Formats: sequence, structure tokens, C-alpha cells
Amino acid sequence: MPGSSTISKQSFDVQTANILREMIVSGNLEAGSRLTEAKLAEQFNVSRGTVRAALHKLSNEGLVTQVLYTGWSVIAIDAQDAWELHNLRRVLDGLAARLAAERIEPAGAKLLQAAYQRLCQASEVGDPKDIANADFEFHKLIVALSGHRRLQEHYKLTEQQIRVFIASCDSGYSDYQNIGHRHEALVDAILSGDADGAERLAKEHNAKHGDALISNMRQMESQA
Repeated sequence: MPGSSTISKQSFDVQTANILREMIVSGNLEAGSRLTEAKLAEQFNVSRGTVRAALHKLSNEGLVTQVLYTGWSVIAIDAQDAWELHNLRRVLDGLAARLAAERIEPAGAKLLQAAYQRLCQASEVGDPKDIANADFEFHKLIVALSGHRRLQEHYKLTEQQIRVFIASCDSGYSDYQNIGHRHEALVDAILSGDADGAERLAKEHNAKHGDALISNMRQMESQA
């Protein structure tokens, strides 16, 4: 367990969930790690009820699971989980990119360009956590720019698991500086209103590294 952190007593379960979420997504809490309400309550200086509410929230996001009689554990994504998230992401991102290209406006274009620049800057610095966060925020913005409320709701159901998957894919790159620039063609397609191109590029994006990650996970599982 990472070093002790203190949460403002006014923030309660939401802030507790936010901190635990970042610890999971960043890898500071490893997959399969056991979590107990008593230890977390002591670490964060909050009540066990606050911790329990936070863990239930993270459970709804698919980041932790409750183990009968023993507490909680951080999810461990296996090859089947990765395959499902990979294919679901391609469908959702493809539709979002198409719709964003069809309805892009000056205000949305500025937001997209800014998100792209943040991703490129994070890639140049090379911090894996910042790259994964900027990558996720970039794609989440495209979903928001789609203007499709139900698409956004479906994306939100698995977005934290998708964050974990994106971080896993990004970690497979040997050249972090190119991660940001790999999004340039997608940005150009959306800004130019090329709906067909935007959908195709979004579906193809990260396909190579996602497929490689799943293949490696399946191989490791078969050898276990």
C-alpha cells in the first residue's frame, strides 16, 4: 500500500473514491491487491462508512470487486476483459469520431486542438501517467463532441476500465514522444468534417498495440 494520505473531512466518499481511482489507474495499487475498509479508513483518516461508500462507487465503475468475508480487491483485467474493452472502445470511439466530424463547430474545434496539444506535450515529457491521462481525456472529449447523450452514458459505464486499458496500451510503446502525434490524422479528419475518415481512423487507432497486448496476455495465461 502506498504511503499514507489524508483527505479533508468535508470531501467524504467522493474524494476518497477519486484518490483510490487514481491509485488504481496509475498502477500504484496493483491488480489483485486486497483492500480492507479498516486499513483504508486509517490511512485516509475517514470513517469506514465513507470508505465503504467509495468502494461501492468504484465497484460500479468496474475497478474493484467485493470478496465475500475477506474485503475488497482491485480488478485484474485478463485477456478476455482486454479483448472486450478493445473491441467496445473501437466501436464507441468510431461512432463518436464520426458524429464529432459531422457537427464540429469553432468552439469544439478549439477544445479538440487544445486536448491534442496537451497530449503531445505530455508525450514529449514522457511521464507514462500523464500520457495515459491526456490520452484518455482526448478520446473522452471526442465522445463529448459527438453530442450523443446516450453514447456518452454508455461510454461512462466503462470509461474507468478503458482508462486502465489505454494505460496498458500506451505502456507498450517504446517511443513515448510519438504517442501524441499519432492522433494528428484523427484530429485533422474531425476538424475537416471528414466523417468517414474520422470513423475509420478512430477504429484503427491503437489497433496494433491493443491486439499485441491481448495476444501477449493470452500467451501468458496459457503458460500459467
